Amino acid sequence: MSNTPTPDAPGSGGPAHGLSGVAMTLLTPLYGRAHAAELLPGTAFRDPAAASVLAATGYRAPEVLTDRGNALGSVHRAIVFDELTAAFCRGHPDAVVVSAGIGLDTRAERLAGALPATVTWLGVDVPDVVELRARLLPGDLTRVFPASITEPDWAQRLLPLVGERRNVLVLTEGVLMYLDPAGLRSFLVSCRTAFPAAELVADYFHPRVALSGLHPIVRATGARFRSGARGGRGLAAAAPGWEKVSDHRVMERISLGHRAAGGLFRLLALGAPAYSVARLRAAPTAG
Repeated sequence: MSNTPTPDAPGSGGPAHGLSGVAMTLLTPLYGRAHAAELLPGTAFRDPAAASVLAATGYRAPEVLTDRGNALGSVHRAIVFDELTAAFCRGHPDAVVVSAGIGLDTRAERLAGALPATVTWLGVDVPDVVELRARLLPGDLTRVFPASITEPDWAQRLLPLVGERRNVLVLTEGVLMYLDPAGLRSFLVSCRTAFPAAELVADYFHPRVALSGLHPIVRATGARFRSGARGGRGLAAAAPGWEKVSDHRVMERISLGHRAAGGLFRLLALGAPAYSVARLRAAPTAG
């Protein structure tokens, strides 16, 4: 794979994207999607906007995980999220899709032709990311708001746009592992309070992986994983009012080696995956 980074912005003393820490982790999945045609030529997944957006960030090579394993992993994760999003929206044509920590994701553009036009796309991220997104994606199909998902009322702010619609799907792709246990609980409580009939799709690491400090994204960006979950049920149990619907393996799709490593990990961890995507739903309230 080859994609030469553009030079840093003149006189900036740093990369054109101006991001740091956790916000900088959005570059790796963007890199993977930009190279999807090379990585997975036999699949239909394509993200036409990703290559130009990636180049416009002015990223530096050490900031991005460009190895095949991580690049493939980010594409497979996007495919799983796309499949779950499409299934939800086809079942609920009036759905509201909320991407929490949206980064530079272009899911609305990728799925636009395949889903009802009545689906509403909303996104939330920190102000620096929202500003960068507005600059690089001027035709954005998602309405994005500056807010931190660590703020207790972030979801409540979206209610005027959600209105009476109950079919809300919250997506957190490459996000929750950066929250500490209290922050994870607060996020889940905020979602459940604002959207009492919501579903949530989120990826997560097992605590042994998340808290080891060994993931290469830590070295690339300085960001640190702060929490993990022992399976989808463990993620649902991080806050009251959630139940697991399904778990979807991603790591095992990357290669035979990853499949073997994932199987060995599950054996040692009593069935819990090293990394997975969980679909949760808000549990019905008693009475």
